[in-house]
Amino acid sequence: MKKLFLLLIAIFMGTICFSQTDSLKVIKNTNDSLTEISNEWLEKIELDLSLKQRYKLYPTENMYTFLLLDTKTGMIDKVQWNLDREKEFSVSINSSDLSYGYGSGTFELYPTQNMYQFILLDKVLGRMWHVQWGMNEKERWIRRIY
Repeated sequence: MKKLFLLLIAIFMGTICFSQTDSLKVIKNTNDSLTEISNEWLEKIELDLSLKQRYKLYPTENMYTFLLLDTKTGMIDKVQWNLDREKEFSVSINSSDLSYGYGSGTFELYPTQNMYQFILLDKVLGRMWHVQWGMNEKERWIRRIY
């Protein structure tokens, strides 16, 4: 009788453990699914923010001139607007990718006291460049500050 009682207890405990193990598997699979969904949403949100903040326009003291910065690569264009459509244009100051693969928001421009001079800062690594915009090609350049 004692052996039968112990056998019934063992079967009962095995059933409970098996049931709990299945429940834990379901919970684990649900948590894994939620984690995957959460990670997908976070990646989409990050990509969305990254794309929306990639380009930034900086005014200059010349009312017709802006600098367009690609905050991911450090590339800069001089953008000139005008009421006369034929006087509107965009030219490159820096067409080289200065990044090491970091995301948008890596680069930022800072004006100086001279209206034609800006400092380009790599906010991740601290690298800097002296940037000059101008009307003529020879007046537009960028050089690294060491």
